[in-house]
Amino acid sequence: MPVSMDGKVKTEIPQTTYQYTATPFMNSSREYSGLGLDAAACTNEYGVSMSMSVTAFPNEDALKADPLIKEGLTEFTANDLVVCQSKTAREGVEVLCGLIDKYGSSESNIAIIADQKEVWYVEMYTGHQYAAVKLPADKVSVFGNEFTLEYLSDYDDNITSKDLTSLAEKKGFAVHGKNGEINLFNTYSGKQVTSEYSHTRTWVGHKLLAPSNFTKGYNHDEMYPLCFTPDKNVSLQDVSQIMRNRYNGTVFSPDETGRIDMRVIGTDTALSAHIIQVFPNLPAEMSCVSWVSSGSAVYGVFVQISNDCVNVSEAYGANQPANETGVLDTDTYPYYTFKDLNTRCVGPNNYKIYGKPVQDYWYKAESNMFAGMSKVLAQAAKINDNNTRANYITSYCNDMQNQAFKDAKQLLNDVGWTQSVNSNTFKIHRNPETHQMTGEKVITSPMAVNLNESAYSYVPAAPN
Repeated sequence: MPVSMDGKVKTEIPQTTYQYTATPFMNSSREYSGLGLDAAACTNEYGVSMSMSVTAFPNEDALKADPLIKEGLTEFTANDLVVCQSKTAREGVEVLCGLIDKYGSSESNIAIIADQKEVWYVEMYTGHQYAAVKLPADKVSVFGNEFTLEYLSDYDDNITSKDLTSLAEKKGFAVHGKNGEINLFNTYSGKQVTSEYSHTRTWVGHKLLAPSNFTKGYNHDEMYPLCFTPDKNVSLQDVSQIMRNRYNGTVFSPDETGRIDMRVIGTDTALSAHIIQVFPNLPAEMSCVSWVSSGSAVYGVFVQISNDCVNVSEAYGANQPANETGVLDTDTYPYYTFKDLNTRCVGPNNYKIYGKPVQDYWYKAESNMFAGMSKVLAQAAKINDNNTRANYITSYCNDMQNQAFKDAKQLLNDVGWTQSVNSNTFKIHRNPETHQMTGEKVITSPMAVNLNESAYSYVPAAPN
């Protein structure tokens, strides 16, 4: 399988590999962007899941001491390579780090690798230097495109490159902190690298989950820790809303203030977005659910794909060929439907009138799907025959995907229709009898959504 972006550097894989789910780019997207296949987020039959789509930034001293390797490992190949051959999260970390040891890394990335018992966080700094820690079970973590790991001693278990400390000491860029221990953040990154591009996203994630700790505003120089205690238990719905956050209600909101210099969490340029839900008490082969938003999640919807699925719906499995790059086919491909919907809803002039009603509908639909998926899995766990169980789960997931695509096309039609009706540069009320202008500005009402979210409450009976 390929290691490098261009596929010229390859590595051998075990004779036996494991089934896994992934969300690769369509061929048309790859043709347009010049990027690799990118599995984006993976879950395998042993309940191991991985995402490595977070780029972060080391400092110049670290990169000078250990440069990135041009043909080394990349986020576009790592997920496939790791998940296809790992039975546990720790094994996944060992595979990932072993690949960096052997081939080097072409990028500075952050990975999350999880199973039903553990979650590991991996920071890849330079060509060969990395640090991985097992995250505590009673904390949460939110981070933008930046390194946040400080002290290895804060964690029960870790895996690091053999020269992680000695290289920094030898080259003179090591920074020590508490009890003389090396501070990885200050050593390999540091506040001189911190930028609003990333740091504001870290801040707002902390603010959303632990508002009691964030009564003051954003501080560029504040260190927001990797792990923290939330104010309350975090739900799947909470996570879905974080993925859509655009600094709502803050001075950084591009929709509310018109700012053009902020990198929000809910970007309108995303090709896809994912939430991986892991059930600790189910059989491993059906323990992971990938909640996938095709295109941006801001005005889109997360639909479910279990790691026990044998296929996906025709639409969500469709792959637009490279020779159709530039063809905005909203009838065939969910990505284009949601992309067009997002384009019409995003921005200061549209998000309240069109975007908010769309978001409200998807919120109710998702709530029903989140609850329904748990019920389906509970019923599926009682089915003795593995094939029957997998087909039952697959059929349900495909039904929800088809329903979401159908509703998305209707919403796109409704938004387009309503925007056409509201398209009028004349925005002053006039007297219908005299045609004299009253001076009162026309305020456009929010769009009405006439869809029924109860369709997502459907939970099929399990086969006998």
